[in-house]
Amino acid sequence: MTDLAEKVKISERKRGKLVTLSTLTEGDAEGFDGTKLYYRSFGRGDPAIVCCNGLGVGTFFWVHLERAFHALHQVVTWDYRGHGHSALKKNPKNYNLNALVKDMKAVVDHLGIERPILIGHSLGVQVILEFYRRWPERVGGIILCFGTYGRPMDHFYNTRLSRYLFKICYEVALAFPRESTLIGRLVLQNPLSFFLGGVLKVMHTGMINKKDTDRYIEHILSVDPIFFQMLLKSAQEHSAEDVLRTIKVPTLIIAGELDQFTPLWISKKMHRLIPESELFIVHKATHAGLVEQPDLINLKIEKFLQDRARPFVRKLKHAGKGKPVSFKKAKPDGKNTRLRLVS
Repeated sequence: MTDLAEKVKISERKRGKLVTLSTLTEGDAEGFDGTKLYYRSFGRGDPAIVCCNGLGVGTFFWVHLERAFHALHQVVTWDYRGHGHSALKKNPKNYNLNALVKDMKAVVDHLGIERPILIGHSLGVQVILEFYRRWPERVGGIILCFGTYGRPMDHFYNTRLSRYLFKICYEVALAFPRESTLIGRLVLQNPLSFFLGGVLKVMHTGMINKKDTDRYIEHILSVDPIFFQMLLKSAQEHSAEDVLRTIKVPTLIIAGELDQFTPLWISKKMHRLIPESELFIVHKATHAGLVEQPDLINLKIEKFLQDRARPFVRKLKHAGKGKPVSFKKAKPDGKNTRLRLVS
């Protein structure tokens, strides 16, 4: 409580500012095969928001969204197995997208969340679409950000040559993992990598904070290279296109005008196939739009939540629809529960 008291004293000096007290819980859920999965639960409020990362990305990518919505919603972020603070069991049979989907259910069950709003970025789009295929009664809304429904390497940089290049890179990476990792480090940690990222339209260097890109590079280089390649191969072999027409919950698609990883036409196609979906195109945004223009994106998400998602979840609760949800809710742990002052 000493640290908390000191923070209160500091906050009292900030006259004229509104200070709120929010709950931040960090812990581990147990995956379907016993893998320890790290999660953060920030704030309270229904419906909860559960975020799914892109490949090689950790919970840090959602910091702007956490700050924007923790006052009204429970915002949950978590690390995929083999990412960030989550563990990775040496079992290649579970180095795939299917494992991530089951892990996500384990996290949602652990926290006792019934009908969350699912937000996915990049690979996370495939994860939440596959989650909806299996447990549609557990979903209150869907937000698809800068991602595709399947086979992401088919249209990387909007060229079909990318699929063949990926096959070559995959075989080389598996045959020479150490050498491939060294080359990756040389490319990503090169002093010119930030500049080259702008030239190749991987990110908009005029809008993104270099600290965010440095953190991303540090994180992606910490991921086991064999696991990374096998997981990407699994995503390349997966498609949830057949799920799109079956979606019956409010859906928002956020696309980047300059996204080279997920070309804009893919988001437009998803918009056509998902009944009553919304499409929001972010001007000059790349695949990293979430950290390039977070305020604009959060404003659109808030409007979507206010106009469609929250009323939809309330209506379901009042109508008593949906199958009974059976899970064991996690017990609060004083060791990993903290109160945070947010101004």
